[in-house]
Amino acid sequence: MAFLDFFRKELKYYADTAFQSAVFNINDGLAEISGRLGKIETKQKETSIQLEELDDLLQRDDKKCALIDSLIALVDTIGDFYFFAGADANSPLFEQAQMMWNAAKNAARSAGLEVINAANEPVNFYLHTVESTEQNFDIPNGYIIKTLKCGIIYQNEIIRRAVVMVNKIDAPNNNIFIFKDGI
Repeated sequence: MAFLDFFRKELKYYADTAFQSAVFNINDGLAEISGRLGKIETKQKETSIQLEELDDLLQRDDKKCALIDSLIALVDTIGDFYFFAGADANSPLFEQAQMMWNAAKNAARSAGLEVINAANEPVNFYLHTVESTEQNFDIPNGYIIKTLKCGIIYQNEIIRRAVVMVNKIDAPNNNIFIFKDGI
C-alpha cells in the first residue's frame, strides 16, 4: 500500500499538466485497487483467525486421540492380566483381576469406548477375527469359545475387531464303511 501512496503523490505533481484527465483516471483506478486490497487484507485476517481456530481444534483432537489410544493400551494390559488370571478360576488373583477388568471396561465405556469381549455366541465377522479353532461338542459349531484379544468400538466405529477362538466341529468322515453281518 505504501507504493500506491507514493504513486498517488507523484500523480498529483503531474495533475497541473496537460495530462490532467489521464492522471485523474489513473488516480481513480488506484483508489479502486486500494479499496480492493483493503478488502483482501480484511478477508486474509479473518481467514488467519479461522485457520488458528482450526489448528487449535486439531490439536485438541490429537490430544483426544492420544488419550483414547492410551486408554485402549490400558484396557489391553488389564485385559491380558484378566485373561491370564482367568485360566485358573480358583486362583486368588482371579477375583482381583475380574474387579480390575470390570473397572477398566467401565472407564472405557465412560470415555465412549465399547469393549468387544465375546463368548458362547456365534462368530460375527464384522466384529470378530478368527485366530484359531477348537473342537468342543458342548458348544454349537461356529460359536466363540473364548476371546483372545478384546475388540474396541469408538463412536460406533470399529477400531479393532476382537480376536477369538471359534468352535469347529469336523463333519464325520463319509469314507468309513460299517459292515453288518460279516459283509
